[in-house]
Amino acid sequence: MPRWFWFLPAIALVAWWPVSPWWQSDDFVAVHYAQDAGRAFADFTGPQYGAPDLWAFWRPLITSSFWLDQALGGPFPPLSHASNVLAHALSALLVACVWRRFLVAENAFLAGLLWALMPTHQGSICWAVGRVDSHTTVWCLAAVVVALRGADRREAPTPALFALTVGALMSKESALVLPALATLAAAARSPASSLATRLRDGAGLALGAWLALALCLPFRWWALGRFGGYDAAPFDVPAMARGLVSVLGQLGAPLRWIGVPDGLPLPAEAWTTAAALPVAAAIVLTAARRPRLALVAFATYLVAIAPVASFLPAADNPQTLRLQYLPSVALVGVVAAAGRWPVVAVLIAFAWPFVAMRGEQIAADRESATIHRALLREAADGAPDPMFVAGLPHARKRGGAVQLHFGVDRMLQPPFTAHERQLYAFRPLAVSDSAFRLELVDGAPAALPRGSTWVFHGAGSLVQALPRIDLPDLPVAGIDGGVVDLTRPALDAMLPKNGPRPVLTTPGVRAMAHRLTVFTANGYLATVCRDHAPADAQDGALDFRAWFAGDGRSEPARYGAGGAEYVGEALSVPTTMDLDPAFPCLLEAGSIDAAGAFAPTHCARRMFVLRFDHGFVGWLRVAQGR
Repeated sequence: MPRWFWFLPAIALVAWWPVSPWWQSDDFVAVHYAQDAGRAFADFTGPQYGAPDLWAFWRPLITSSFWLDQALGGPFPPLSHASNVLAHALSALLVACVWRRFLVAENAFLAGLLWALMPTHQGSICWAVGRVDSHTTVWCLAAVVVALRGADRREAPTPALFALTVGALMSKESALVLPALATLAAAARSPASSLATRLRDGAGLALGAWLALALCLPFRWWALGRFGGYDAAPFDVPAMARGLVSVLGQLGAPLRWIGVPDGLPLPAEAWTTAAALPVAAAIVLTAARRPRLALVAFATYLVAIAPVASFLPAADNPQTLRLQYLPSVALVGVVAAAGRWPVVAVLIAFAWPFVAMRGEQIAADRESATIHRALLREAADGAPDPMFVAGLPHARKRGGAVQLHFGVDRMLQPPFTAHERQLYAFRPLAVSDSAFRLELVDGAPAALPRGSTWVFHGAGSLVQALPRIDLPDLPVAGIDGGVVDLTRPALDAMLPKNGPRPVLTTPGVRAMAHRLTVFTANGYLATVCRDHAPADAQDGALDFRAWFAGDGRSEPARYGAGGAEYVGEALSVPTTMDLDPAFPCLLEAGSIDAAGAFAPTHCARRMFVLRFDHGFVGWLRVAQGR
């Protein structure tokens, strides 16, 4: 390796060094969970974060790395973000080392430089939890480099390759294809003439990786009860193919999702097209000069994206681009093989998207930090518990920088504060436009009849909400101690059509419909359903079996006007990941107009709690016959 390759990690460090970093989204979950060493190390023999059902992830090295961060410096955002940047810097060097086996030194350096500065890497580097990509990629690339050295020496580096593959497999599911990647890399260096012989040679040289996979798979099964990984989406080949084309376009022309600066003389489409030309020209040049290299690189890319292929149909969401962090290594060499000037043109095309993306991330982190500090102040000043807070942003407008999207119930818990409060985001849990929303008072949510309700008017201005317009009280009967039991035993009992189930009644009020708003940590579900009382009853009723599954006269409760926005599926994440799956609820009675909008006529002046447990997802599978 030429000594000047060491400029690559230095450039990556300067370009990505964290500026005003803060926690975002899942970071709060990871830091809160990993503050306890016992929990962190329990992930070696169980699912990540102890989540039993929804996501079967086995990532013990990631969880333990968050524990190590806190052991070294407490819950200190710069430390955790610096860990990601250091990993990225090392990976940039390793990318050049991989491509040095197939390109001249200058072009291999350019491949590493191009990969180091790709704007699409933002989520893997600037998001502390993004280390599932940045840390895993170090293990994977080191393993590929070792396999390539073994191929050059005609010796199988079994112990080293075994250890590196185990490290990768203990970090993220994307490493399940690492043995195949190591095999392809070693096969590409084989002197054999036939493809079958090359692959056989490559598999022998990658033996250590295959052995690690053979041992880790049964261990994953033992720890998780299944192989685990992302839930498989329907195998829609046309949708995945369209998504693949879109993803490749966003990787090569990030201006498509970052957007062009304001005030430019030509239409945005002209700038986007121009920004895509350098990558397209470089690929055409390489395909003409070295078609085998281009073909093998693209095949390697397809192998690398296999574990996350189910996300391809969601390619319009910039947040999914971080899943291309490792696979994109296979593509940058194709561009770099075109030579110095095509790569310079590509880097120029990447310049504005990179600057804009970094600026957006810095602004997002500063806003999130200001919001979090305001919440910490109110909690320290004795804000009534629980706190329902409106104005917590999911992400920046471009969508590339996540903010307070997930895990907000940890924001007012140790290790972030000693003044513990239950925190609920006062916003729809579903981000779709069709999700039902509660009415606003002067453009802001009304105060709820429990704890305290707060509204952010800008990141630095947190005020208490005003009471809602008075409606007649809705009396509610059938609640034992203010809690409705929907734990697994109670849910199992209501599976038979005539089984026992919780039923609430509204004495003296018989309305067309009910709106039951369920407040979870990350947002509320404003669920609407028809009244469940018999036709001749004087009092209204809310039957929780019918709320989940319908009662023959009406469909299940909906949380939105879309085709299948039923309440059961929407509760899967909150019942699994919220700190306490006991959700405060507000019940209203009213009518539904021809357009499907709910108009309240009565509102209960006391909230009650729906108490679930972490067995809900398993029950839902049984109820749906899965």
